[in-house]
Amino acid sequence: MSATASQGSHIKETLISIIIAFVLAFVFRAFVIEAFIIPTGSMAPTLMGAHMRITSPQTGRVWPVGPHYFIDNEDPSRAAPEPIQGARPGYPVHVTDPMTGEHLERTNVPTRAGDRILVFKYLYSVYDPRRFDVVVFKAPHDPQTNYIKRLVGLPGEMVALIDGDVFVRRALAGEPATDDPWSMPGWTIQRKPDRVQRTVWQLVFSSEYQPLNPDLRDRNNERFKSPWTGGSGWAIEGRRDYEYAGPGPTSLEWDAKGWPVTDYYPYDETGRSRQTTVFPVSDVSMRAGVMPSAAGLEVSAVLRARGFEFRGEIRGDRATLKMGEVGEDGSAPAAWTEVASGMLPRALPPGRVTNVSFWHADQSLSLWVDEELVARGTYDWTPGQRVRRATGLTLEDVLSRTKAARGLNPLADTTIYRRPGLRWEFSGPVRLYRVGLQRDVHYQAANMPPPDAAPARATNPLSTMTLGRDHFFVCGDNSPASLDARLWGQPDPWVAREVDATPGIVPRDLMIGRAFFVYFPSMQRGVWPGLPMPDFGRLRWIW
Repeated sequence: MSATASQGSHIKETLISIIIAFVLAFVFRAFVIEAFIIPTGSMAPTLMGAHMRITSPQTGRVWPVGPHYFIDNEDPSRAAPEPIQGARPGYPVHVTDPMTGEHLERTNVPTRAGDRILVFKYLYSVYDPRRFDVVVFKAPHDPQTNYIKRLVGLPGEMVALIDGDVFVRRALAGEPATDDPWSMPGWTIQRKPDRVQRTVWQLVFSSEYQPLNPDLRDRNNERFKSPWTGGSGWAIEGRRDYEYAGPGPTSLEWDAKGWPVTDYYPYDETGRSRQTTVFPVSDVSMRAGVMPSAAGLEVSAVLRARGFEFRGEIRGDRATLKMGEVGEDGSAPAAWTEVASGMLPRALPPGRVTNVSFWHADQSLSLWVDEELVARGTYDWTPGQRVRRATGLTLEDVLSRTKAARGLNPLADTTIYRRPGLRWEFSGPVRLYRVGLQRDVHYQAANMPPPDAAPARATNPLSTMTLGRDHFFVCGDNSPASLDARLWGQPDPWVAREVDATPGIVPRDLMIGRAFFVYFPSMQRGVWPGLPMPDFGRLRWIW
């Protein structure tokens, strides 16, 4: 073979290889994995859309805030004001430090792009969507737009969002229609897997963020005080570790009046407004690094919520979870139910920090010691019991109030919910580190946007969702700022005609896949001015 022929053969083989590589890449993208960028904050802070990153010089806390929008009225040649995204040079951004309440003013804050994610497309012959997956789909009301939400309802289920949690029951063929489906048997609460639960916990406060300035003032010009308060013998103020040196038993209480535990999102502080609709949240995680001063320290994490007291106790090397109904006058429970128990590797050693965490979420109790689960138990309330214990209302009350209000949702009234109380109890001297409180994601009850006068889907007995064989129900982790299945309007005419006309659901044919990895987080300023760098520390799996 001549040199010319050989060269031509190599060129041909190279071109064929390139074509095959492109074909395989397109096939892989079309049927297996595809990359997306998140534009909005409906899943914040789990996944970030466009946002700004704020750092407090007093606490070191770094937190995301949604992009600020300003109106430019300074150019008289413009026929109408135009929104400008981000803070232009010299224009101040006003935010509140979520750890201290301090008012901060910043200028020249860059707006960062959203997280870039990889999505594993659903291959229905291999696996189906699972509850609490983070899913990407074509929006039924806007099929040209990709949405990302958390999957909470599966085909063939009835779905109810009650006091922030997800309840479902299997829809049975031939069941008679009723105004009160929440009273039907078969409802069960849906509990998040541990990996998902750790992802959606949101920090309310931690003692490690004690400000450097002991006289720091919040936005109301009040001096900062730790939300954890103790009595005689406690050293707390101005410290990042808390110490009790007094004799005998003691307690450390959360200031529920000054620091109510709610579903407030620092992300949603837009500069012009703050989140106004906030619900009390009783699904919480209490944690502390516990260093006993002597052997034999007993520790209890205590939560009062929904008319009950829930306790996680450590006595020697034994852990116990229990609950009891509080008296009408607020007195301690007259009787206790042991929910679960377990054994620690050893009793809490003196002079050494042991991390203790007590979870109350999705009608379950968990006690963790040094990140190891030592006890877990559950309790099962029906939707009617959950509504009554969270609000004091019966389901009959809810229905009558809904009808009296001409369809508006009484469960969207934040003032009817009981607020939680929290405390730690210790049998003797102790030093505590990273004393923190986290709260769970809370799916808000709401009303449909105008002109509809009706409860948001799944948030009232009259708006219970019943899903067909190819229907899915989704919500955003940033519930107050998420346009999700609770609030969608009618599906797009093309979707209604060609796919499914049912409002408030994602048809199977519009499901794209499950988000599983953040491969390129938002950019940050590099070491050299003007050179952006990926925030590699936020590469992560998505749960």
